[in-house]
Amino acid sequence: MSSYKKHMIFALVFTLPFFFQNIFALALGVLGSSILDFDHPIKGGRVLIIFLSGLIIAPIFYLLGLPYLIGVILIVLAIIFYFSRHRGFSHSILGIFVLSLLLMLLVVSSYFFFRTFGAKEKETLALILTFLGLIFVNKKILIPFTFLGVFGVLFTPFPGLDLYNTMGPFLLGFVSHVILDLYTPSGVKFLRPFSTKTFKKGLGGFLIILWIIGAGYSIMHTFF
Repeated sequence: MSSYKKHMIFALVFTLPFFFQNIFALALGVLGSSILDFDHPIKGGRVLIIFLSGLIIAPIFYLLGLPYLIGVILIVLAIIFYFSRHRGFSHSILGIFVLSLLLMLLVVSSYFFFRTFGAKEKETLALILTFLGLIFVNKKILIPFTFLGVFGVLFTPFPGLDLYNTMGPFLLGFVSHVILDLYTPSGVKFLRPFSTKTFKKGLGGFLIILWIIGAGYSIMHTFF
C-alpha cells in the first residue's frame, strides 16, 4: 500500500473517536495527513502552484473587499513547505501547531468567502472540502475523497464551525502522520528547530498512549 494511503487511513482511525459524528472534521483530519509531506522535493511543483495562487488571490481579493487572508495563508504555507526539509520543521511539534493554526484560518476565511456569495452552511463546507482537496489531496484519490466528503457534509448533522472542529482535526491528522514516520528507520526530528535530536519508536509509543487516553475520554464523555 502506498505511504499516502497508509497515512490517510491511519488519520481517519486516529480522528474518528473524537469526531465520529462530524464528517467535515474527519475530512480535515485526513487532509492533515496528506499536507505534511508537501515538504518533500517531489511536491515542489504543487508548492509553486500554491504560492502563485496565493500571489494572485491576495491582491485581487483585497481590492474586491473579499477575505484576502486566503491568499496570504497560501503564500505562507508554500514558503514553509519550500524551506522545510523533508520530515523537518513541518513534522516538528512547533511546525504542527503553526500549520494547524494557518489551516484553521484558511478554513474560516474560506467559509466567510463562500458565504459572501450566498452559499448555505452545508454547501459552504462542501465547497471548502473541494477547494482544499484540489490543493492537497493526491490526485489518485481526489475523486473518492471529494465525493465522500461532499456527500457526508450535505447529508449529516454539523455541530458548528469552531476552534475544536477546525484546528483539532488538523492537529490529530498531523500527529497521526508523524507517528507513522516515527516508526521508520530515519525517524523524526520532533523538536526542530530547538533540537536536532532524532526521535523514533519510543516517542511514537508515547503519543499512541496519549491518544488512547484522549480517545477513551472522548468516547466515554459522548456515550456516558
